[in-house]
Amino acid sequence: MTVGTEGLSWFALRVTSQREDMVRKLLIYRGLKAFIKTERRARRKTRFDAKRRERDFVVANGYVFVGLNNENPWSLTHNCHLIRSVVSLDGRPVHLNHEALADFLGFDDYNLPEFALYFKSRDPGFAIGDNCRIESPSFDGFVLPVKDIQRGEAIFSLVMMGRETEIRVPLEQVYKAA
Repeated sequence: MTVGTEGLSWFALRVTSQREDMVRKLLIYRGLKAFIKTERRARRKTRFDAKRRERDFVVANGYVFVGLNNENPWSLTHNCHLIRSVVSLDGRPVHLNHEALADFLGFDDYNLPEFALYFKSRDPGFAIGDNCRIESPSFDGFVLPVKDIQRGEAIFSLVMMGRETEIRVPLEQVYKAA
């Protein structure tokens, strides 16, 4: 896990059906990490619409996944009427594996959304010569081969305006391209 997420425990909350996004937004507003499993499908809004449009649909209907810092997940059910319960076994909340949860939510290495960086490990996972994706604000989306790794930074060679320029990016902002 990246800096600031080492102490997070992940849980699944049972919520009112068709209110998953509302609960997710409420939990994010309270300062928690919350996710829902969605997929894009082409659907008509009504049967009279001639054109199909891409819309997001919830795949894990009735569930929101939340990361907590040493908090009791049951306290969330008392503060919001939309949260029905915490997924539990023998009366105890079930801790979810963060790597399996990231796979379930569909976070792959190449097109990670910004909020999914919480699932990345501190191990760089790449070596000199590997093609890597840069998530630094200045070079966001660039895929370049790694020239060297020194003092927590990956060094790349980039040709800008006809000149070769060396750029240094912290390892937390570099991921191996798929």
